[in-house]
Amino acid sequence: MRQPIAAVLSSEQREVYAAIQAVAAERGAEVYLVGGAVRDWLMDRPVGDLDFTIAGDAVEFALALQQVHGGEVLAHERFRTATWSGHGLQTDITSARSETYPRPAALPVVTPASIEQDLPRRDFTINAMALRLRDLALLDPLGGQADLQRKLMRALHSRSFVDDPTRMLRAARYAAQLGFRIEPQTRRWIDAGLPYIKDLSGERIKYDLELILDIAAPEDALLLLHEWSFFKAIGIAVPEPEPLRARFMAVRSRLSEWDCTGLGLSTQEIIRTAGWGALMYNLGQMSAARWIESIPYTTEVRDALVSLGVLSTLAAGLFAGKPSRRSQLLRSFSGLALLIGWLFDRSAAKQASMYAEWHNWRRLQLYTGGDDLRALGLPPGPRYRALLDRLRDARLDGEVHSAQEERDLLDRLLREPP
Repeated sequence: MRQPIAAVLSSEQREVYAAIQAVAAERGAEVYLVGGAVRDWLMDRPVGDLDFTIAGDAVEFALALQQVHGGEVLAHERFRTATWSGHGLQTDITSARSETYPRPAALPVVTPASIEQDLPRRDFTINAMALRLRDLALLDPLGGQADLQRKLMRALHSRSFVDDPTRMLRAARYAAQLGFRIEPQTRRWIDAGLPYIKDLSGERIKYDLELILDIAAPEDALLLLHEWSFFKAIGIAVPEPEPLRARFMAVRSRLSEWDCTGLGLSTQEIIRTAGWGALMYNLGQMSAARWIESIPYTTEVRDALVSLGVLSTLAAGLFAGKPSRRSQLLRSFSGLALLIGWLFDRSAAKQASMYAEWHNWRRLQLYTGGDDLRALGLPPGPRYRALLDRLRDARLDGEVHSAQEERDLLDRLLREPP
């Protein structure tokens, strides 16, 4: 016998669930747990985000929750939704609604509706089930449970991917995560939506692609998109299947070897950036430019991705010389760019140099600084940088090993003509 859903939730989720159930009972509101949480519960998987739908005003209900349980409420009046931040979680609450799309790939126009009208507007049958909080009745009007048992991804209508082409990205992600196959009719409907991908904003593509980059094996979903000609439809080249798979395997197996503490990004942000790099490294300036023009990256990530064009084309033969020479080649690249190059470049010598630049060469501390040059009576100017660079190169190449040897070299340099 299946466990009650409350029994499989985390402690924070149970608090949210109980709070919403209590406020719903007090207000006589009909509230439903919907979407992925119901699907995961039925599959005996850990339950992810909790999403609720109310037969009524979601914003008003969220404010009532806030009044009793505190937290913050962010309202989205256009879509009749609210996000309540309470008990350590962010919980989406939506009004039951129907949707119409004024044109392909446009954001929907929503109108109030019943839960029976709300469920068919969703993406796939396995996400179109609801658990009524009042009596824990399961609503499954579209056969979601049967498709779960058959491990089948089935869209709800023929215009599904025309109305919202991002559903292709979700289909690939769910299929990869759950190990499901795409129902044949749904596969044909995906083809019908391909011409409308170009009408999506970069922000919408970025949102769903980064959800793919978050899963355990992103390449499984990306290879499905490749098979469906998703990337061809947006006019951007990506690696062929085997190199793409190898790149994501490299991220999983090697990322822990890189010191990420100085990158200034969270682990999730680093993994996502590595994923973007896997899609564009060494594929030519045009492919990278198309991604960078289309997707609204943060400044730090965009700058790193832009620099990959130069980094990937540095000839491997340049990395056979002295450490100082190799460091000079790499000194201008950010740690984020070096990480991506180290993960995906095909030259072992170049990879080793990128690793050394970030972990050793860039962190070398000279015994001499600008104050020392000033104390020697040298007027500030460009010669400061030239002298310090020369001392650094000597340290990297093993020409000097101690403070005294560095000072002796500085004395010799100062005797030379500027």
